[in-house]
Amino acid sequence: MNDLAIKALIKAQQSMTSVKKDSVNPHFKNKYASLEAVIEATSGVFQSNNFAVMQPCGRDELGVFVETRLVHVSGGEFSSKVYLALDKQNMQGLGSAITYGRRYGLLGMACLATEDDDGNDASKPSSNVQVTKGLTSADTSAPSGW
Repeated sequence: MNDLAIKALIKAQQSMTSVKKDSVNPHFKNKYASLEAVIEATSGVFQSNNFAVMQPCGRDELGVFVETRLVHVSGGEFSSKVYLALDKQNMQGLGSAITYGRRYGLLGMACLATEDDDGNDASKPSSNVQVTKGLTSADTSAPSGW
């Protein structure tokens, strides 16, 4: 890590404004900030402080994740992984989990908070979720059920 990247991240985080809660959870009737609102609140500030934001998905020995990476023009880089738990073993469940991981990964890197939203659904236990352990980063095959 270098001093220029750290100073730029501090400046970016100090410049962040609150995230607009622009969506309503139909099940719980509470308002929350959508991924679009989080991107809108953070991307311009990160870019003006010379950061590129990337959010690739991956898998390691702990499971499937969304990684949020901030890469500064100086070469400094910050990253954080949000591990995914699917409540449904289908593409809708995967898409929902990825969106959740992207939103909260970006909020964490920006040092912003918002109220819980679809995390209520993501935190429900499911007997159909398979926990994948023992895979290496080089393993590119999907877990069974994906």
